[in-house]
Amino acid sequence: MPKAIILSLIIAMLLYVAATLVLTGMQNYKDIDPKAGFASAFNGVGLPVIATIISVFAVLSILTVMLTFLLGVTRVWFSMSRDGLLPGWFAKTDRHGTPQRVTWIAGVASALLAGVFPIKAVADLTNIGILAAFVVVCFSVIVFRYKKPDAPRTFRLPLMPVIPAFGVLASAFLMFQLHWETWLRFVVWLVIGLIIYFGYGRKHSLMNPDSPRHEEAVEMHRPLA
Repeated sequence: MPKAIILSLIIAMLLYVAATLVLTGMQNYKDIDPKAGFASAFNGVGLPVIATIISVFAVLSILTVMLTFLLGVTRVWFSMSRDGLLPGWFAKTDRHGTPQRVTWIAGVASALLAGVFPIKAVADLTNIGILAAFVVVCFSVIVFRYKKPDAPRTFRLPLMPVIPAFGVLASAFLMFQLHWETWLRFVVWLVIGLIIYFGYGRKHSLMNPDSPRHEEAVEMHRPLA
């Protein structure tokens, strides 16, 4: 899995670089519309049909990305509820094993946010949230490696701590490029999350020895005979 992820990132990076080289070779970068780069470039060279086709596929690709993110959000939400960090009501599944409740809630909430609020504000808030998660994950990898070096791992990260440290710095750099209003919304959202965690999640977490569901965690992590 790690090799597949790294290889996918390398391929995607090479494709993006090649595409931007072709784009700037077609038209001066000052004349390219940043909101629809490829479509405006093909329009500029007298190929409106190709520009229309590109625009259609751009919309379709956005839909696939939205479905992918929605799938990730619902599974993270489901896992947090199953582990006691959120109420167990959200972890209920239907007869097919699908977390139907969180899927409906996330889908409706996403539709309302996209339909009511400016899309740029929603996109910036999503970006800062994802980047903040990257910072936490990269920093946690460093801490976990030195705090519990003997813990069993299915994959050992090379070049420790260079790679996670670079991830922290790169993600933080991108976060600081965002507008102060995005930071204000992020802080409000973070405070709400911390209130939920310290008010409910910390007490009910399966990892908390005082949690009534702590025995579930013990059974889940008990080695097989």
